[in-house]
This record gives sequence, structure tokens and C-alpha cells, in this order.
Amino acid sequence: MKITGATSFLCRTLCTGVLALTFSIRALAAEDVLIVAPHPDDEIIGCAGVILRALEAKKHVTVVILTNGDGYAALAAAAAKKEPEQLTPEDFMKAGALRQSHSVNAMKRLGVPREDLIFLGYPDGGLEKMWQMDGSAVFRQMLTQKRETYGLVARDYHSLTHGSPAPYLKASEVADLAEIIRVRKPREIFVTHESDKHGDHRTAFWLARDAARTAAFQGRFLAYVVHGAPLPREPDLRLKLTPHELETKKAALVDHTQGTSPVHDGLVREYLKPEELFWQFSIH
Repeated sequence: MKITGATSFLCRTLCTGVLALTFSIRALAAEDVLIVAPHPDDEIIGCAGVILRALEAKKHVTVVILTNGDGYAALAAAAAKKEPEQLTPEDFMKAGALRQSHSVNAMKRLGVPREDLIFLGYPDGGLEKMWQMDGSAVFRQMLTQKRETYGLVARDYHSLTHGSPAPYLKASEVADLAEIIRVRKPREIFVTHESDKHGDHRTAFWLARDAARTAAFQGRFLAYVVHGAPLPREPDLRLKLTPHELETKKAALVDHTQGTSPVHDGLVREYLKPEELFWQFSIH
């Protein structure tokens, strides 16, 4: 068969696309995965496809959620059926318990074993301030009045592992994450990027980066954006979700809306995207 210039170009384009897709899948399939999410629901918004693809490849996935999502006043009011000014610290902690249960249900739907879902229990809405304090004092979350890690539906990691909660300090959270990295030995870490508009999301990147340095992590460190524009350069990993993966992700997002109407009613509409985009960064 005679190959024309147009046919040659089409062949090169298709072959390049197939090779790129194969590389992305193989790179993911060859490695165990650690997802670091600032709040319950970010693990689904950013990484549901990554989780599904890795589990399908029989790989080990660990999901770490930094906070209980207990600092969202509108959601706490909706869950407690109160006006925001009537909310008590207990109402905010109950909202955190509800959001923990959302992640438990969503991870079960995706196929992540319960023991591979870890809640750290650090302050929702306070990670960036805690980071900036840099150990000068223990941070207090004004809405819950908590100064140390906790969990209601699921106990916090530090209490489960060390028998007592950790104080709200940057050093404590970095140490918890570094310990998880050393024990779980992931080869890929996914976390929200420092350009994200949400302070907790930005800080998650710095916490995970410092923990990876502390743990002498040698794998790929990848970031995703939840709030804000994608990064200006081409993604290093682009996962186009299959119809089944997209439907599973949609159902998991719906799990995160239970008991929160009307605050999270638009979660699926806003965050169900056909592709998940990730950029690789050096931790050094």
C-alpha cells in the first residue's frame, strides 16, 4: 500500500496517542498509590479515576484525608438544620462525622478497603494558618474549639497509631504523613497543588512535599487542581475516564452530598469531569 503524506501523518498521530495512553496506564499500573486529600470529597473530585485504574491493575491504594471537613459553616448548618449563628462546636464536629462517613461510603463504592482510608483529623480551614505559625503555638480551630486531632466516625491516625491525639502543629502533621509514607511505601503520591485557590489545598501540597522529603520518598509526586485554573503547561498524566469510571465517580460524588442539601447539591454538576489531569513536581 502506498503511504501518502497525509496517511503518514495520521499514522504518526494515532501511534503517538496510543503510546502516550499506554505509557500513562503502565506508569500507574506499575506503582502503588497514595492519595492525599485536604477534605472529604477531594479524593473523589481529583482522583477517583486514578483510584479505579490502580485497583483494576491490582495495585495497593491508600487514601489519606487531612481534615474531617468540619469547618464548613454552611454545610454544618444544613446538616444540623440550624441557622449558622446557632451552631455550636458539637454541631461542627457532627458535620465532620457526616463528612467522614461520606468518604467511607465513597471509598467502599470504589473498592478501597476500609483499612486503607486514613483520617488525620487536623483543622479544616486552618491548615494554612497552622503552617504559617510554624510551631510557635498550638493552633485552635475556632469553630470546633479543637486543638488536637480527633475523629468520630473514624478515629484519627495519631490516636490509632500512637494511643493519643496529636496537637494542631505543622510538625505533627508532617510527621504523621511522613510515617505513613515510610510504612506504606507508595511509588506515586497525588495531592492538591499549591496554586489551588483554597488555603487548605495549597497547604496540603507543602505538607505532603515536606513529608515526602522527610521520608526520603523516591517516586513520582503529582498534583491536581480542584479550585482554580489548570496549570499552564501540559499535564504529565492525563486520565480520560471510561463511561463506567465516569458513572462510578458520579455515584461517589453523590455519596458526598447525603444530608448536606442544598450546600452540596451541585457537587456532581461542578466537579464531574471526563478527564483527570496531573502535573509532576520535584520534592527537592
